[in-house]
Amino acid sequence: MGKILFPIIFKTGGTKIKNMKNKNILLIIVFYLFIIIILNITNYIFYNAVNTLFWMLMLIYLIWDIKNSYIRFKNNIKYITYMIIISAIHIIIYLYIGFLLGFSKSPYSHQILTILINILPKIIIIFGIEITRTVIVLRNKNNKKLLVVITILLILAEVNFNMLITTFPDKELLFKYICSTIIPLITCNVLYTYLTLNCSYLIVIIYRLCKELTVFLLPILPNTDWFVTGSFETLLSAIIYFIFKYKFFKEKNHVKEKMKNFFEEMSYIITFILLFSLICFMLGLFKYESISILSNSMAPYFNRGDVVIFKKINDSDLRNIPKNSIIIYSIGDKNIAHRIVDKIEKNNNVLYQTKGDNNNISDMKLVKINQIKGVYVFHIKYIGFPSIWLYEYFNNEKAEVKIK
Repeated sequence: MGKILFPIIFKTGGTKIKNMKNKNILLIIVFYLFIIIILNITNYIFYNAVNTLFWMLMLIYLIWDIKNSYIRFKNNIKYITYMIIISAIHIIIYLYIGFLLGFSKSPYSHQILTILINILPKIIIIFGIEITRTVIVLRNKNNKKLLVVITILLILAEVNFNMLITTFPDKELLFKYICSTIIPLITCNVLYTYLTLNCSYLIVIIYRLCKELTVFLLPILPNTDWFVTGSFETLLSAIIYFIFKYKFFKEKNHVKEKMKNFFEEMSYIITFILLFSLICFMLGLFKYESISILSNSMAPYFNRGDVVIFKKINDSDLRNIPKNSIIIYSIGDKNIAHRIVDKIEKNNNVLYQTKGDNNNISDMKLVKINQIKGVYVFHIKYIGFPSIWLYEYFNNEKAEVKIK
């Protein structure tokens, strides 16, 4: 098996791994993954201890190995400064999300000794993984397939297989776990490999320490759902990628034609602006948000599968929404978009009677102003169907389980 598998890994792309120690490192990680996945599934507490010990020993070995061989580490102070600023912005945005969506108490104790017990294993694992990535990447820069292999191995090393197996029977929970954890883990590791290859392992370690240790240090944490968590981490990784790609471009391509440089630079800037705007829109940082329409209750004005863009309004305006306006309001965990047909004032409170254009009668319950999320602005046809199909698929799965 090894004679077949490892020549494929270590001779890919027409570039052999010259240093046999690199081959040994990858072999150790591959066999370690088989063991650690079993421990992760069967005994998660024991897995944490073994995982920390493994990366600590790997770190010690690599430090000894580096001293006895030549590896050129890039430590550009300018890029390190960029990453410190980006990490600070990451924490600020993370906290701002809490002000928008609310905070919940941190599950971690904040006594000094407990904090050290919580963060020390995480620091060891981060340093172990990133130094391992650095040694393999810098010794095999031209072997693109090997760079993909080491990235995949390090992704697997951080996957919580215990959680993956636990959520597997429930397809909705599995989908949410993949979107909130697995996809961000993949995008982040691709970013880490790219930054290590083109810049410095230090900026990766700085970013990871700031991002991952914040959770242990803050007494309160933003009350985010799976969608916000996954979107935030994935889009932020893409934004950081384009920021550094733009910076690398400016340094490496100064001798090319000016017009070509201009268009290249503009493409990076436009992509960054679009990604940043998208993440702000998805997190609800703008005055406008969107919902997918599940039914035809407002047909023909808008239909099932359309996406409605609505405008958030302040408290004073909530009491003076004109008749015939379409409002988006919530009942439990459902959002509804119906038209106001009457306004009722009772005991200094304002209530709205609503009705779907395609319904024969008005809605049974009056809408309170604290239920209203915003007022309809416009809609986009058909693009909401993917989210509707997922919603219905998961709800059908739950219904079938209840029947059984």
